[in-house]
Amino acid sequence: MTRNAEGEPRSKPREAWDGDPPEPAAARERLLEMAARCIARNGIPATGIAHVALEAGVSRPTVYRYFKDREELIRSVLLQAGLRLANDVREHIRTFADPREKIVEATLYTLRAIRENAVLREVWQPATFDAYLLQGFTQPASIMFTRVALSEIIESTCWDEREATEAMEFMLRMILSLLAAPEPVRSEDELRDLLRRRLVPALGL
Repeated sequence: MTRNAEGEPRSKPREAWDGDPPEPAAARERLLEMAARCIARNGIPATGIAHVALEAGVSRPTVYRYFKDREELIRSVLLQAGLRLANDVREHIRTFADPREKIVEATLYTLRAIRENAVLREVWQPATFDAYLLQGFTQPASIMFTRVALSEIIESTCWDEREATEAMEFMLRMILSLLAAPEPVRSEDELRDLLRRRLVPALGL
């Protein structure tokens, strides 16, 4: 594959959208799907507008029609993956009746899902784990995803708005630390016991 001066792949002649053009409303979703595929295969640093255009079989101007720049494209892929994870967590913890167990199992499920999801796992590669990522992990969008995931717990507690936001931020900080500093390595049962002893009381449950 030939590359341009910026190291991005040169477009090769191919039929737009691989011969299956979507309706305008679905084009953005298709591009997000192609970007997620590129990230899963090549990583975040090696995914740019040209790579996504090539994957979709469209021109770069077509991608720019839906995304202002590479940063917006990557951020949109990660936000979409985060929202899907939040919905998956919410469904998973419905099988647990005790809010304390919901908190513990939500944390374990999130850690497992991030490590198993090809897109989210790429975020935690050493090459992409930086100050920008750390800052974004506890920004309002991430807290919103956590509130979606743990909506049943929030509804069952007496937390007011401030307490709920602080609890979700604390949850995110716990998950962040376990992802960023996994040592000492614990089995899932050992980690479950740790979360019951430390995380649950810290949240006042």
